Amino acid sequence: MRVERLELTGFKSFADKTVFNFHSGITAIVGPNGCGKSNVVDAFRWVLGEQSAKSLRGDSMEDVIFLGSATKKTKGMAEVTLVLSDITRHSSNGSGDESRTAISEISVTRRLYRSGESEYLMNKVQCRLKDIKNMFLDTGLELKAYSILEQGKMDHILSSKPQDRRFLIEEVAGVMKYKVRRTEALNKLEASRSNLQRLQDIIAEVKRQISTIDRHAKKAERYKKLLEEIKDIELRIAKRDSKALRDEISGLVLSEDAFKVKEAGIVTNLHATEALMEEKKRLCADDERRLGEIKMRLYSIEKEVAEDEGKTALLRSDCDNLRERTEALLRRDGELAAESEDTVRAIREMETARAEMTGELGSLGTMLEDKTVVFSEAENGITALERDLETLRKDLFSKAEETSALKNEMSQLSLRIENISRKAEKSSQDIGLLKDSLSSLLTATGEAQNERLRAEEELVAVKNVKEALFNKLREKKMELSANEETLHREREEAAAMSSKLESLRELDQLQRSSLDEKVKALCQVADIFETSSRYETALEAVLGDKLNAAVVTDRNEIMGALRHISERKSKRSGFITFNSAPAYLPARKDVSGSGIIGKAGDFVTVKEDFRKIAEALLHDVVLVDDLGAAFSLRETHDAPFYFVTLNGEVLEPSGMVFGGSGKEVLKVKRMVKELEQDISAKKLKISADENAVSANREEIVSLENDIISADGKIFSQEKYRHALEVKLAGLDEEKERLRKKHEYISLEITDDYAEKDNLKKLLEEKDGVRLRLESEKLEIEGSIMNVQETLSGRKEALEKIRSGLTEIKLNLASIREKIASAGKELGRLNDLVHEIENRKRNMAAERSSIEESIHLKEQEISEKEDAVKGKIISAGELRDEVSGAEETLESRHAELAVIEKQQKSLSAELESVRVELNHAGMKKMELSMKLNYLKEDILKTYSLEIETADIADTVSVEEEEDLARLRERLQEIGPVSLGTLDEYEELKSRYEFLTKQRDDLQTSIDALQDTIQKINRTTQQRLTEAFNALNEKFREVFTTLFGKGRAELHLTGEESILDAGIEIVAQPPGKKLQNLMLLSGGEKALTALSLLFAGFMIKPTPQCILDEVDAPLDESNTGRFISLLKKLSENIQFITITHNRRTMEAANYIYGITMEEPGSSKVVSMHMADTV
Repeated sequence: MRVERLELTGFKSFADKTVFNFHSGITAIVGPNGCGKSNVVDAFRWVLGEQSAKSLRGDSMEDVIFLGSATKKTKGMAEVTLVLSDITRHSSNGSGDESRTAISEISVTRRLYRSGESEYLMNKVQCRLKDIKNMFLDTGLELKAYSILEQGKMDHILSSKPQDRRFLIEEVAGVMKYKVRRTEALNKLEASRSNLQRLQDIIAEVKRQISTIDRHAKKAERYKKLLEEIKDIELRIAKRDSKALRDEISGLVLSEDAFKVKEAGIVTNLHATEALMEEKKRLCADDERRLGEIKMRLYSIEKEVAEDEGKTALLRSDCDNLRERTEALLRRDGELAAESEDTVRAIREMETARAEMTGELGSLGTMLEDKTVVFSEAENGITALERDLETLRKDLFSKAEETSALKNEMSQLSLRIENISRKAEKSSQDIGLLKDSLSSLLTATGEAQNERLRAEEELVAVKNVKEALFNKLREKKMELSANEETLHREREEAAAMSSKLESLRELDQLQRSSLDEKVKALCQVADIFETSSRYETALEAVLGDKLNAAVVTDRNEIMGALRHISERKSKRSGFITFNSAPAYLPARKDVSGSGIIGKAGDFVTVKEDFRKIAEALLHDVVLVDDLGAAFSLRETHDAPFYFVTLNGEVLEPSGMVFGGSGKEVLKVKRMVKELEQDISAKKLKISADENAVSANREEIVSLENDIISADGKIFSQEKYRHALEVKLAGLDEEKERLRKKHEYISLEITDDYAEKDNLKKLLEEKDGVRLRLESEKLEIEGSIMNVQETLSGRKEALEKIRSGLTEIKLNLASIREKIASAGKELGRLNDLVHEIENRKRNMAAERSSIEESIHLKEQEISEKEDAVKGKIISAGELRDEVSGAEETLESRHAELAVIEKQQKSLSAELESVRVELNHAGMKKMELSMKLNYLKEDILKTYSLEIETADIADTVSVEEEEDLARLRERLQEIGPVSLGTLDEYEELKSRYEFLTKQRDDLQTSIDALQDTIQKINRTTQQRLTEAFNALNEKFREVFTTLFGKGRAELHLTGEESILDAGIEIVAQPPGKKLQNLMLLSGGEKALTALSLLFAGFMIKPTPQCILDEVDAPLDESNTGRFISLLKKLSENIQFITITHNRRTMEAANYIYGITMEEPGSSKVVSMHMADTV
């Protein structure tokens, strides 16, 4: 295998299509820092399947797409193609044997769109990444091999774990394909064992179910047999009962008809009687109405008489009352005159008494003034003494308040001293509790921190699940987009094909003869031929308008059609019968000569019914290569043939030649048929694509739901983690709070003891002040007692003066009250005199009014008595009319009673008939319900129509007795599921199937174990040989590159070489054996190169990329490195990215990379042989 070229389009800094052609030897890629040299290495990694964006020096895979520059637009896609030649592909037949296939050239392409879709192609055919990886296995070009060497990777080889260096001997041994197959086989083996375990569990469960259900199945069989016997008897009983019920219902129907006839006759007579009764009732009603009217008139007159007599009596009563009122007014007038004289006499006596009381009031007023002056002087002396006493009391109260306040302060001080003592004691206890709380908080903090770590680990796990789901969703969306695009394209193609088909059908219709509907044509001549596209033009040219001729059943149809065409003056048309040929058809003659293709009839397919027509039209048509051959053949053959070329040129027997294009009738017909077939196939493809799109969408919805679920879990975990963080923060705050509280309490205890000492001193000072205040209070209390004794004597003298003064004031008030009362009484008496005079005038006016009212009422009484006499006469006449009307009404009521008796008799008879009819109907309904219930019961129980079923209706007494016994036996069996029988058979079938599956799976496991053992033996042998060879070559190359020194490889541990790691031992010349990490940068590079080049010597890789691996080498080491590189380049294509001048000089080809425009790389190639 060799690498031919690398093509980059839109990859990183390579905006335009860039091609690197690789030749044998050494190719150097040079250029300044940042110009894009390493992007070529990234391109190799990427096209080989690198999935890590970080390995490609990016944050996301989208970073590999050209981002744009000042003059170039952003690309929407990145594409890299690697072209290989001289490839030998290995394939396995599954048994370990391999076959090899040689391929001259193959291209591998990877594309990435900015939308996220990715594609892998092999020879421009889409494939899987797995296919590409499998192709490169054990070629040295796979992604994890040593074909791409960077300075960092060489350091990694030396610093990595021994197990990580295994890939070196694996590459040299060429066991990567075995390793992959072994991994696949182990995975299959594990899956098969898991499946076998599950299968064995299922088989055991099914076997247990069979054992359990076996007894139930036998019980169900007995139950089913009893049911069949019961069914047979019950169906025959039901058939017998249904027949009996139908017979009884038929008899009831006849009885109902007889009752209905009798009912009709009674109803007719009843209607006639009711009509006569209604007429009599109407006459009675008229008489009753007339009698009522007379009675109403009589009642009205009698009512008016009674009302007039009542009014007359009332008027007489009113007159009597008015006369009595007049007499009472006269008596009251005399009484008022006497009352007026008494009132005038009392007024004169009251005026005399009031004058006497006024004189006595003046003398008492002078005496009151003298007593008031004496009282005022005594009262002023007492007020002065009271002010002195109040002053002394205030002083005493002040001293008492000061003493009380002082005692309170002393009490508060004592209380504070006691509280401080208790507080200090409690603070000491609190410090102990705080220490315990701090210890508990430290424990809780540790637990919370551990819980937070677990929560963060679970959160990372859930996020990883979500990321995997999201990646899968992105892949499914890309797949959906591709499927939708394919479906859209297929639909557009189908629509275009349908449109084209419609156009061709319209063209075909236009080319056909426009025959009238009255012409009954079977088809047209063009419809009977089928030929390949090669001969279509020739046939169309020779037949011409004959292809549009109509094929009919007989000559009569032709005659009728021609008459119709003549009458309608339609355009010219042709006709031919399908079962007749021309009267004379010459014998077929063979045609021979140069340029002949054959007879035209040999190249067409004709339906059997129309074969005569084809022979008639094509028997003399010969297909030739060209027109020259046609002229030659015409001269050598006497028979009248039509010579036709494939281009449509026709030479007739007459010598006339026709050319040019025709109407392509046959071609259009063929294209229509082909398009119809293509459209059918396209519809099937569209249906399959629609199913694929639907499946994609369902998967996307499922994945989106899973992502939503994962988001919910992430939210819950983040919420839980946040709660733990809040809890930890709270615990930290609580620890800080407790620490501060501890400090505060300690300081508070010190302050409390100092304050307690100060308070004791202050308490002693307050006690001295209290004693002084109590002494001053005793002195003030003595002075108060002296003033109170003097004040008491003066108050007694003042009370005596106040009593005399009060007596004078009472006398004055009494006289004034009497004078005021006399004035009020005089006013009242004067008012009374005036009131009596007014009453006398009012009573005189009332007497005059009463006399006038009596006169008017007497006149009204006279008029009422005259009217009552006339109404009494009218009432007598109306009473006579009432007597006559009552006699007539009584006679009519007697006639009506006779008719009503007849009506009741008929109604009773009708009711009796209807009762019988109803009884028959109810009985029929009851029997019908029984019959329906019986039918429904049988239909529901046995799914049979009992009336139409072919069942005997005879049942013996013994069978009916057996039915009860059978039901008892059925009851004894108990509940049974008849589905158990089907379930039993199903379980047996499933057990047999699962057993076969288990045996097949065990066989598969045995085969996989044999395969793994065979792979292990092969791999172990190859690894042992490769390790020994690599160790020997490593010593050799190490000595070559260092000049001297010693190096070797060791396998780690006692385990098999299949799992052992590789230890590297290196001792450069002049140095002791030491740790590899203590070597200088150049020594590390040469040691790693020695190991890698040793592998190349044993198993050369097609191509090796060296990315600045010579950077740490000095001049002499670079020379040895280049010498070895040239030696290896005979079998390996080396691509080296370098800044080293000597390495550039050693290169056979140089690619220079520049960045004339920021962000866009440009490549210049140089063949070193041309420059020499």
